[in-house]
Amino acid sequence: MCPIDEVETEDASRGASKFRIAIGLLGNRQRIVCVWLTMERIAVGICDLLVAASMYLLFLLLQGRSPAYLLWGTPKTTLPAALITVVLVFFRALIDLFSEHSVVRQIQNIYTDFLLRLTQGYSEMQWGRFVECNRSELSNHTLHTAREAADFYHRCIEMTAAVVIVAIMATAIVYQSPLAALGFGGALAAFYGVHRFLIRAKLQKAASSREKSQRALQRDLADMLSSGKEIRTYRNQAFFRDRIRLRAERLAISNLHVLFLPRVTRIVADQGAVLLFLCIIIAVQLRQGDARQLLSLLAFYFVLSRRMLPLISEISFIAGQMESSYENVRIVDSELKECRAHHTPELPVRLPEADLTVDLQQVSFSFRKGAPILRNVDLSLRKGETVVLHGASGIGKSSLLNLIAGVCQPVTGVVRVDRSSIAYVPQEVPLLDDSIRNNLLFGLPEKSDEELMRALAMAKLDEFVVGQPLELETSVGDNGALFSGGERQRLGLARAILRGGQLLLLDEATSALDEENERRVLENLSASGMTVLLVTHRVHNRVFTDRVFRLQEGCLIEERSGQLSADERSLPDL
Repeated sequence: MCPIDEVETEDASRGASKFRIAIGLLGNRQRIVCVWLTMERIAVGICDLLVAASMYLLFLLLQGRSPAYLLWGTPKTTLPAALITVVLVFFRALIDLFSEHSVVRQIQNIYTDFLLRLTQGYSEMQWGRFVECNRSELSNHTLHTAREAADFYHRCIEMTAAVVIVAIMATAIVYQSPLAALGFGGALAAFYGVHRFLIRAKLQKAASSREKSQRALQRDLADMLSSGKEIRTYRNQAFFRDRIRLRAERLAISNLHVLFLPRVTRIVADQGAVLLFLCIIIAVQLRQGDARQLLSLLAFYFVLSRRMLPLISEISFIAGQMESSYENVRIVDSELKECRAHHTPELPVRLPEADLTVDLQQVSFSFRKGAPILRNVDLSLRKGETVVLHGASGIGKSSLLNLIAGVCQPVTGVVRVDRSSIAYVPQEVPLLDDSIRNNLLFGLPEKSDEELMRALAMAKLDEFVVGQPLELETSVGDNGALFSGGERQRLGLARAILRGGQLLLLDEATSALDEENERRVLENLSASGMTVLLVTHRVHNRVFTDRVFRLQEGCLIEERSGQLSADERSLPDL
């Protein structure tokens, strides 16, 4: 096989692979709808051909002549021919509007489908894999990449329809003038050569570079916006501006190529199509020689060229855009495969005995193939008791809570807990950029104001909320930026309390509270009847607990049952 044949085979294989990936992302119903919409767009082109034929007939009748071939139902006078032409024009406009609306609606549906599939995939990804991902990139894939990937199918529909319509119209030109058709074929070959050998490879490279530059820019912007306090403190705004300027310059270069190269092809197609139409006129004149016949044919070719010339330009332009938008299809496909490969398996339902809330038996855990973080942990929590867990930073306390909550899965051992009755408050409480009410509900069905205020009272935040002008409708800002650290934690506690679960997991969830507020909150929780497992570094917290455990070298050690003495409370934490 010669090198050229190898290149062609490789291109064909790559094209087939692209087609399989693009089709594979769609469901069966979506594929059928896309085929139907393509046929609708082709029907618009057939209407254009019918309008051209009716105009040709009308001009012949105006000159007192009849077409060489009369079909059944063909009008023989001017008025019926004019009425048919008008009806066809209106029908063509209606079917064009209807098909455009249908295509746009379908593309919106595909975008929504990609958006939801990516969102679900990321939310169900194994925790160890999820925390390794860059959140700004995940956000970019979910919003921008899904949008661009959906647009690829819009371009596929328009591209396929345009090619079929041009082929149909080219057949009509061949029927009228083989010489004109020959010139038309030569022009198309020239357009394809320009795109195939001068544009496509550069466009593919530019599209890939743009996606990488855009992701890098979004990461840097997210880093800068999330580091606002430190940047203002250190007065190092110039460092971040330089980083963003560099990313933006690289993105601008890639954008220039992605946007400019398809326009090169379109400009060539536009001007070449004009020259082609002039060649058609000359060819028709040389073949016919009759001025009256030429006038009718020019009307026919004018209507065709009015549709055909933009289509030729559109084919060239869309072909360039498809190279860029396919990169987003590939990314969506890759992300969904990654989500499936690291999907969190369905957890078996294992409930503890009637008097227990949590029962861990010989539980071990590690991230991927790393060293074990937890080793053969046994832990049973009785209903209504409050238990403290402490230990050095990074020893695995949060991992133990994640196992109980079902965020992570143990490597070995059994976790028995009713996960439908768990509430979890992390040290850094994530808050919606929304009202206090919606941050409390956090996906729950609507609750009464009395229920919300009771939860806030247990978290010692009710007086603060009542003191706000809008009370429960007060906005908390971006991730609670309008609230202090203690207010954010108490709002997270109230959210957990509102869920009415039997088990409350607190991961340093009172660390931002002063001692007095912390004492009141813990007293309320101890008296609530819930089982509370509290991870903390504060020694004085243990006076509110029934039992105290220390996590050391992956093993769980029970230090004491019951409250500590005054001397023991003065000991430093380990």
